[in-house]
Amino acid sequence: MSFFSFLGFSRRAQSPLNRLPTQRVYVVDATGLVDNRLRNGNGQVSPRDHFTILRSLAQFSGRERIDLVAVFIGRPLREAREGAQYKGVKVHYADHAEAQAAKLVQLVREYLQTKDVVLITGNPELERQAVALNAACMRPSTLRKAMDERDDRGDRNNNRPARSYRGRSAGEWRKRSERPPEQEQSPAPERPAANKPSVSEPADKEKQEPGVLDLIDPV
Repeated sequence: MSFFSFLGFSRRAQSPLNRLPTQRVYVVDATGLVDNRLRNGNGQVSPRDHFTILRSLAQFSGRERIDLVAVFIGRPLREAREGAQYKGVKVHYADHAEAQAAKLVQLVREYLQTKDVVLITGNPELERQAVALNAACMRPSTLRKAMDERDDRGDRNNNRPARSYRGRSAGEWRKRSERPPEQEQSPAPERPAANKPSVSEPADKEKQEPGVLDLIDPV
């Protein structure tokens, strides 16, 4: 299943996505993708968890060939500074939640000038503002579901057991298929009966008996 099947915008009468998928950008509240169980008592997220999310977004973006812009709350990571790219994902940062919300709306406005925009956030107020600007919206849980399904499908393909053919293992079938055709198709030579003299036996005896010249040693 492709990531675009999760969007469901094609079923809407008035879709904000009018351009080709290649002319689309996804602006993501990246901190909102972090599991709440990983946050500390103040609701903050560690740089290590932010980097885990960034790496997952980069892998997903590369597989699906989509443009992603991630906005985190907190200090910049060593792997990607403000405005830099990490393996195709552009990264921004904000000091707190209010600053992040303003940054997300700003990015939506900027990208809408040349592309279709999908804002991925769980903030209802941000969704309202994005829709007013004619952008599409998606919940972070939908993105996580798409990412998890793609990863599970990759794991199943990598751990697929070897196929067997009609009760034979893959190795046995490979050995059988590598045999020369004549070994499988040519019938075995017929063995003469024990009490039946061979037709070529007299000729063989005459050929094997030494003549006079054979008894003379060469000088």
